[in-house]
Amino acid sequence: MEESALDVAWNKFIESEGRAIEKEIYEELQETANIFDVEDGTHAKWTSDRVLGLLLVLDEEEAEFLLAAFHAGIDGIEDATYSWAAWATCLMGIIKQSLVVLPDDYDLSEDN
Repeated sequence: MEESALDVAWNKFIESEGRAIEKEIYEELQETANIFDVEDGTHAKWTSDRVLGLLLVLDEEEAEFLLAAFHAGIDGIEDATYSWAAWATCLMGIIKQSLVVLPDDYDLSEDN
């Protein structure tokens, strides 16, 4: 199958600039690996001593809704319990995905 002009141009760009861009991105990630930035949204990061940190980013309305759903669920309101459970399920998904992407032998030390 013949490569399109765009594919050819892209491959040429990657060959000439790809390593420099890759290095720049890697260095930036290394430099900011310990920073939880609210602008990045909700996310998780592993520390060098294999501790998982979670940053939850909620605006005021989301925080109020979540708290209200929690309390309403405690009071036995089924819809609120469902809403809370749906949110908690998403949170568990972040934790599960964080564990899936981290191999057992992955070295998180700052030397690597």
